[in-house]
Amino acid sequence: VGNVGTGEDDLITYSLPANTLSTDLYHIRVTAFGQTAANANTKTIKLYFGAQLVMQSAATGYNNLDWILQAVIFRTGAATQIAIGWGLVGTNVLTTTYSTPTETLSGAVTIKCTGEGTANNDVVERGHVVEFRG
Repeated sequence: VGNVGTGEDDLITYSLPANTLSTDLYHIRVTAFGQTAANANTKTIKLYFGAQLVMQSAATGYNNLDWILQAVIFRTGAATQIAIGWGLVGTNVLTTTYSTPTETLSGAVTIKCTGEGTANNDVVERGHVVEFRG
Protein backbone atom coordinates (compact mmCIF):
# COMPACT_ATOMS: atom_id res chain seq x y z
CA VAL A 1 0.00 0.00 0.00
CA GLY A 2 1.47 3.36 -0.98
CA ASN A 3 0.86 7.01 -0.15
CA VAL A 4 -1.22 9.16 -2.49
CA GLY A 5 0.17 12.54 -3.51
CA THR A 6 1.09 15.05 -0.82
CA GLY A 7 0.11 14.82 2.84
CA GLU A 8 0.17 12.01 5.39
CA ASP A 9 -1.70 8.87 4.30
CA ASP A 10 -2.61 5.73 6.25
CA LEU A 11 -0.83 2.75 4.73
CA ILE A 12 -1.69 -0.41 6.72
CA THR A 13 -3.83 -0.36 9.88
CA TYR A 14 -4.56 -3.04 12.46
CA SER A 15 -7.18 -3.01 15.19
CA LEU A 16 -5.71 -4.46 18.39
CA PRO A 17 -8.67 -6.22 20.05
CA ALA A 18 -10.02 -4.82 23.31
CA ASN A 19 -8.33 -6.18 26.45
CA THR A 20 -5.39 -7.74 24.58
CA LEU A 21 -3.12 -5.91 27.01
CA SER A 22 -5.23 -6.85 30.03
CA THR A 23 -2.42 -7.12 32.60
CA ASP A 24 0.40 -4.73 33.51
CA LEU A 25 3.64 -5.53 31.64
CA TYR A 26 1.82 -7.44 28.88
CA HIS A 27 3.25 -6.03 25.68
CA ILE A 28 3.20 -6.10 21.91
CA ARG A 29 5.91 -5.63 19.31
CA VAL A 30 4.89 -3.93 16.08
CA THR A 31 7.00 -4.25 12.93
CA ALA A 32 6.23 -2.35 9.74
CA PHE A 33 8.37 -2.56 6.61
CA GLY A 34 8.48 -1.41 3.00
CA GLN A 35 10.32 0.62 0.39
CA THR A 36 10.75 4.19 -0.76
CA ALA A 37 10.48 5.29 -4.38
CA ALA A 38 13.52 5.77 -6.59
CA ASN A 39 13.46 9.57 -6.56
CA ALA A 40 14.72 12.48 -4.46
CA ASN A 41 11.28 13.51 -3.13
CA THR A 42 11.08 14.21 0.60
CA LYS A 43 9.52 11.24 2.41
CA THR A 44 8.42 10.57 6.00
CA ILE A 45 7.33 7.24 7.55
CA LYS A 46 5.47 7.10 10.87
CA LEU A 47 4.20 4.38 13.22
CA TYR A 48 1.30 5.02 15.61
CA PHE A 49 -0.19 3.23 18.61
CA GLY A 50 -3.65 4.78 18.79
CA ALA A 51 -3.19 8.55 18.72
CA GLN A 52 0.45 8.35 19.90
CA LEU A 53 3.29 8.60 17.39
CA VAL A 54 5.76 5.94 18.59
CA MET A 55 8.37 6.04 15.78
CA GLN A 56 9.15 8.10 12.70
CA SER A 57 11.80 8.64 10.09
CA ALA A 58 13.31 11.99 9.29
CA ALA A 59 11.70 13.94 6.44
CA THR A 60 14.34 13.51 3.76
CA GLY A 61 14.88 12.33 0.18
CA TYR A 62 15.29 8.59 0.80
CA ASN A 63 15.98 7.20 -2.67
CA ASN A 64 15.01 3.58 -3.47
CA LEU A 65 15.60 2.24 0.05
CA ASP A 66 14.09 -0.57 2.11
CA TRP A 67 12.81 0.51 5.53
CA ILE A 68 11.68 -1.03 8.81
CA LEU A 69 10.09 0.59 11.88
CA GLN A 70 9.58 -1.27 15.15
CA ALA A 71 8.07 -0.43 18.51
CA VAL A 72 7.43 -2.33 21.72
CA ILE A 73 4.47 -1.12 23.75
CA PHE A 74 4.10 -2.18 27.40
CA ARG A 75 0.94 -1.82 29.47
CA THR A 76 1.57 0.06 32.72
CA GLY A 77 -2.10 0.62 33.60
CA ALA A 78 -5.63 0.41 32.21
CA ALA A 79 -5.02 3.56 30.15
CA THR A 80 -1.24 4.04 30.32
CA GLN A 81 1.63 2.52 28.38
CA ILE A 82 5.30 3.01 27.60
CA ALA A 83 6.63 2.62 24.06
CA ILE A 84 10.14 2.25 22.70
CA GLY A 85 10.63 2.65 18.94
CA TRP A 86 13.54 2.27 16.51
CA GLY A 87 14.12 1.73 12.81
CA LEU A 88 16.24 1.78 9.68
CA VAL A 89 15.84 3.34 6.25
CA GLY A 90 18.47 1.69 4.11
CA THR A 91 21.58 1.95 6.29
CA ASN A 92 20.29 5.09 8.03
CA VAL A 93 19.73 4.28 11.71
CA LEU A 94 16.76 6.20 13.09
CA THR A 95 16.86 7.81 16.52
CA THR A 96 15.33 5.57 19.19
CA THR A 97 12.21 7.12 20.69
CA TYR A 98 10.51 6.75 24.06
CA SER A 99 6.87 7.78 24.51
CA THR A 100 4.01 7.32 26.94
CA PRO A 101 0.75 6.55 25.12
CA THR A 102 -2.52 6.87 27.04
CA GLU A 103 -4.84 4.55 25.15
CA THR A 104 -7.79 3.01 26.99
CA LEU A 105 -7.05 -0.71 26.61
CA SER A 106 -10.58 -1.93 27.40
CA GLY A 107 -11.42 -0.85 23.84
CA ALA A 108 -9.81 -1.66 20.51
CA VAL A 109 -6.66 0.34 19.65
CA THR A 110 -5.72 1.21 16.08
CA ILE A 111 -2.10 0.55 15.14
CA LYS A 112 -1.06 2.10 11.86
CA CYS A 113 1.81 3.10 9.67
CA THR A 114 1.60 6.24 7.55
CA GLY A 115 3.61 7.57 4.66
CA GLU A 116 4.08 11.09 3.39
CA GLY A 117 5.67 12.09 0.13
CA THR A 118 5.17 14.29 -2.90
CA ALA A 119 4.10 11.76 -5.51
CA ASN A 120 2.05 8.57 -5.37
CA ASN A 121 3.94 5.62 -3.86
CA ASP A 122 6.87 7.64 -2.55
CA VAL A 123 6.42 5.46 0.56
CA VAL A 124 5.12 1.91 0.17
CA GLU A 125 4.40 -0.41 3.10
CA ARG A 126 4.84 -4.09 2.23
CA GLY A 127 3.82 -5.60 5.58
CA HIS A 128 2.86 -5.09 9.17
CA VAL A 129 3.24 -7.61 12.03
CA VAL A 130 1.84 -7.32 15.57
CA GLU A 131 3.20 -9.84 18.12
CA PHE A 132 1.73 -10.30 21.60
CA ARG A 133 3.67 -11.27 24.72
CA GLY A 134 1.90 -11.94 28.00
